[in-house]
Amino acid sequence: MANESLNLWLEDLYGDQAGLKLKLRECLHSSTSPFQRIAVFDSHAFGKVLTLGGAIALTDFDEALYSECLVHPSLSVSKSAEHVLILGGGDGGVTREVLRYPAVKRVTVVEIDREVVEVCRTFFPTAASCLNDPRVELVIDDAHRYLRDCPHQFDVIVVDACELTNTASDAFHVLTFADSVFRRLKAGGLLVAPLGCPTFSADECRATLRTLERFPHTQVYLMNIPSFPGGQWAVARCLNGPAVSDKVELQTWHRSLRCWHPGLQASMFTLPRNVESQLGLLKP
Repeated sequence: MANESLNLWLEDLYGDQAGLKLKLRECLHSSTSPFQRIAVFDSHAFGKVLTLGGAIALTDFDEALYSECLVHPSLSVSKSAEHVLILGGGDGGVTREVLRYPAVKRVTVVEIDREVVEVCRTFFPTAASCLNDPRVELVIDDAHRYLRDCPHQFDVIVVDACELTNTASDAFHVLTFADSVFRRLKAGGLLVAPLGCPTFSADECRATLRTLERFPHTQVYLMNIPSFPGGQWAVARCLNGPAVSDKVELQTWHRSLRCWHPGLQASMFTLPRNVESQLGLLKP
């Protein structure tokens, strides 16, 4: 019995169609907040893994890949952005990447679950420690309610969540989430909006894209994230103003990044034909 090895696995299914299975060493944390079950595991393949409601939300292995690819394709072409709003983002990784831009004066992070923030401070300090930066305002609130009541507008809004729209939540509000986000964006501002996995949720991706038709310029790019179901996620970059150039000059701090770099910028928006088809973007 003493020599018997543990056989612990974490399985994260996407729409009961496909999923990811990770072999674990141990459970490091488990709790239930007023909103969800929160757990942290030590895995063989991805290091520490944060799960929310049983679904993988963050891993040591690809947190930086996700955060960099959510932020830099947009902030790198919006160098004058001073006020940035992040909806979600309790782990702090996206905030860390936003703070790399010297022009940014204020980052407001709206996270509904305080316990997620505290767990990440303990187990993912590389990401969460940036929430202590004096430029960061952490607001514990529902994003829908915050957008409704906030009197400010922002240069950039980043939705750090698996989806932009939630029809169940929208049913309780006068304005949809997408409408509320649009109202809080300055003229010439920029929205980073997650669409989902094109392979397993093409209908939902197309539906979200339709809610973004009011923006003068919307482009879609792919992030390749190993811990995400399907290994990839589609993201929309929406400009509330004229188009921008994707030619980005190399900065010294770019060399410290794990994934994104200026040479990758333009190519991220060149989608494979199968993804264009899944998103309804394939031209005849």
